[in-house]
Amino acid sequence: MLKKRNILHGMGIFDFRDPSKRKKKSDTVTIECNAKEIFLNNTLISFPTNYTVLKNLLGEASRIEPIKQTKNNVYLWDDLGIYCSTPDPEKMLMLLLVEDNRYGLGHQPLKNFTGDVIIDGKPMQESIQNVDTDRPYMIRSIIKEKKQVAIALGWNPGV
Repeated sequence: MLKKRNILHGMGIFDFRDPSKRKKKSDTVTIECNAKEIFLNNTLISFPTNYTVLKNLLGEASRIEPIKQTKNNVYLWDDLGIYCSTPDPEKMLMLLLVEDNRYGLGHQPLKNFTGDVIIDGKPMQESIQNVDTDRPYMIRSIIKEKKQVAIALGWNPGV
């Protein structure tokens, strides 16, 4: 009898721990920008990028939807609050980090972006004014009704 208990216990069929004390899986994204580079979750990324690179860093897109009357598709990572529109998955120019999906920005991820955007070692709110057009990427705050609703991050055609 004792042997059976050890085997059943070792199989871990039942989890009697308090559910509120279990570790939760967190899907968080951290974007760190310096004068020359962008790191997405500690991995160097550059724009234009492609779907394979984004899939390796963010996982499969939750949805890929066509945009009516265009050749573009929208790639949505619903749980991360990330959106990308492109006619060519081999040439993705920009990511949109949607912080408030109640505002009409076209196709919407189901959840808001809650990750971190760090520029030159400081939170974006403190440092975005230091980003000039000479960087190999562009990053912009999208404001609607005096509130930041999204962050655009991507290719800088001027460099």
